[in-house]
Amino acid sequence: MSADARVVPGQGPAPARGRWRRPAARALRVLRDALLDVGAVVGTAAVVAVAVCLFAGVRPAIVVSGSMAPGIPVGALTVARTVPADAVAVGTVVTLPRPDGHGLVTHRVVASEPGPAGATRLTLQGDASSLPDPVPYDVRDVGVVLGSVPRVGAAVAWLQQHLVVVVLGLVALLALATVPARRRPPADEATRSGTS
Repeated sequence: MSADARVVPGQGPAPARGRWRRPAARALRVLRDALLDVGAVVGTAAVVAVAVCLFAGVRPAIVVSGSMAPGIPVGALTVARTVPADAVAVGTVVTLPRPDGHGLVTHRVVASEPGPAGATRLTLQGDASSLPDPVPYDVRDVGVVLGSVPRVGAAVAWLQQHLVVVVLGLVALLALATVPARRRPPADEATRSGTS
């Protein structure tokens, strides 16, 4: 057996291995590019949403109870603009802090009257409730609900609860985006290196 005909360990099936690696590398590139595109769109949407909220003076809130169903279901994301409480009409849906300080309540105003120390006393009731809230709210400012988007609040809540998973996913995406793609040498270069 001549020296040219000898099989060198690790170099025998290289052409066959290369055939399945090329489609896999191409698929990985397509996946990486798609993930980067999705990340760019989501990131841009988040920046635009924050800018709009700051510019328009609105704030989002996640609905966690069914007291305003079916109009505002559980898991909806509401958007509210802060206004003076004495400017709110009966029938308006508002968001304000709960009296115990644990979260927010989003209900409809069913009565409004002057309250103590320059505040406005609002009586609220959920659309799904047959009775008004047991305690009226003495407030100066409230968030008037401008609209709501079903299920988006649930997605936001999931992201908040799984922040570690989201951060690890972003790190993995960044790592995938920075992995250099292997370039195949031009055909004439490969031929020259094979014949030397």
